[in-house]
Amino acid sequence: MSKYHIALTDDERAALRRIDLRLVHANNDERQAAFDGNDEPILALVKSLSDRDAVPEVRLRYWNNPEYHNGRIKASHKGLFERNSCRGSDIYTHPSFIKYLRYFLFGAELSGPVIAAFEEKVGDPQWVSSSDVVPIGKAARQLARQHSLDHDAPEEFFKLCLDMGLGLSRAQSVRRSVSHIR
Repeated sequence: MSKYHIALTDDERAALRRIDLRLVHANNDERQAAFDGNDEPILALVKSLSDRDAVPEVRLRYWNNPEYHNGRIKASHKGLFERNSCRGSDIYTHPSFIKYLRYFLFGAELSGPVIAAFEEKVGDPQWVSSSDVVPIGKAARQLARQHSLDHDAPEEFFKLCLDMGLGLSRAQSVRRSVSHIR
C-alpha cells in the first residue's frame, strides 16, 4: 500500500533503482554482489533523504530510540550496529541495514488488504484509548493468523501502529498481542 511510502525526488528514485533491496539471496555470490553494488547508491539515497528531512519523525525514533526496540539488549536499532563496532556510513552500507531502509521508504511490510483491515479496526488513531488496545491487538493477531504472517508480524504491526499515529505504549501493546500467536 503506497499510502505509507515516502515521496522521493527523481535523483532518489534513480539511486533506489540501483539498490538491491532483497533481504534473502539465492547464494553467497549473489549476496556479495548485492553488498558490493549497494554502497554508493545507499549512501547517496540516505544523504539526500537526510538533507531534506524526508524520513518521517516516527521512523527516525524507531531507528534511534531504545524504547522502540524490543529485545534483550536495551539499545536503539542504530545502537545495536554501534555495539558491534559498526559506525558512521558503515552502518548504512551493512547488509542488515536494508530492512531499516525498506521501512524508512515504504513503511510496514504488510499487504494492502491487511493494512486496510487493520486501519478499519483502529479507526481514527487520535481517539484510541487504552481500553481500545485489547480489541485492536486481538484484531491484529487475527489478521496475522488469517494471512499466515510469519514471525516478523509483531514488529510489522508495531511499525504500522506508529505510522498510523498510535502512541508508543499502544503500539507496543499491539506488538505484544500479535507475538502471542499460537
